[in-house]
Amino acid sequence: MVYMILRKIMPKSVNTFKLVCDAGVVLWFYACGILLEAIVGVDVFWLLLAVCAAIFPANAIWQRVRHEDIVYSKMFVHGWRLLFLLLVPAHLVLFTIGIAREMMY
Repeated sequence: MVYMILRKIMPKSVNTFKLVCDAGVVLWFYACGILLEAIVGVDVFWLLLAVCAAIFPANAIWQRVRHEDIVYSKMFVHGWRLLFLLLVPAHLVLFTIGIAREMMY
């Protein structure tokens, strides 16, 4: 839905897809936090936030290991895209676990 709305507003589909991915990170982060809370029964949102925030310094260390200058804007964009790639499968796994758990009881 977000893609359809932004596609009407923005003329270039590449920029639209990038914005949808950025919006998706926020939505999937929230969804994963809710799913974790439903499965575990304890509010672990802050733990999820800490794990996701650790991606940005890890990316800076990785850039330093590759002997590149640390460009903070590049680090933020790569970390944000990496969150997208990590949260989508995590959401699928958590959703599957939640459905399986509900079917067992």
